[in-house]
Amino acid sequence: MPGLAFSIGMQGVRARLPSGLAERVEGKGWVVGRGAGPARLVDRYSVEGPDGLRLLEMGKLPERLEPSVTVSFRYVMERFRRPGWDLVADLAAGTRQAMFGWSRFAGVVLVVAEPSVKSLISARRLVKVGTHLVANRVHDASDIQRIQASVGLPLLGAIPYDEGLVEADRRGLAPLDFVPHSPGVRAIRELTERLIREQG
Repeated sequence: MPGLAFSIGMQGVRARLPSGLAERVEGKGWVVGRGAGPARLVDRYSVEGPDGLRLLEMGKLPERLEPSVTVSFRYVMERFRRPGWDLVADLAAGTRQAMFGWSRFAGVVLVVAEPSVKSLISARRLVKVGTHLVANRVHDASDIQRIQASVGLPLLGAIPYDEGLVEADRRGLAPLDFVPHSPGVRAIRELTERLIREQG
């Protein structure tokens, strides 16, 4: 999602794959061109940001999303492997992308749910592709229990409703930079550390 750049302190950065990296071949469908290995595409088109992160966006072209860009981006997601690296994707809210295979590359799929009826409906539909649950924007333990009871995935962690995160989002700033000691940022840090321990 384009908003990921704001969340990690890289607003205004363009780190997109260009069109034309893949072509339609008779009898084979869409094929990524020779010499365009996934690691090479990451090295060439991603942009380095804070904390050693690299950002690569699929983005949208001015008028429409070109099939060659979609094909090459999925190619990177599904085949990129480099020792010491982890690939993290931010999918659109809702069920469409996950259900159409965009989460297939991942060993861990976090279903992020809020204690609202609409969010819980979507989260229940994602149980078949999710591995863990994150309860988001919770006010108290009853919100967490409601989400857990509705979704039924192992709970990785809970992120409290936090005005600091809301204000960071309003301003388009990374929460880690804007409110580094807020309850929400602390909860996200704990959640991340727990996930790292679980994955060993």
